[in-house]
Amino acid sequence: MTNDRQCEHPEKLKGKPGDCSPEQIKECHGDDPTHPCTDKKKD
Repeated sequence: MTNDRQCEHPEKLKGKPGDCSPEQIKECHGDDPTHPCTDKKKD
């Protein structure tokens, strides 16, 4: 079992969410400076 969140855009995923390039993150999530698909816990 993993703590990773699921990819929000699996149709664009080319590997694991942690492998996304900054360009791919920007395309999927806009100007969000974080990568919500890999944030494990924000509490």
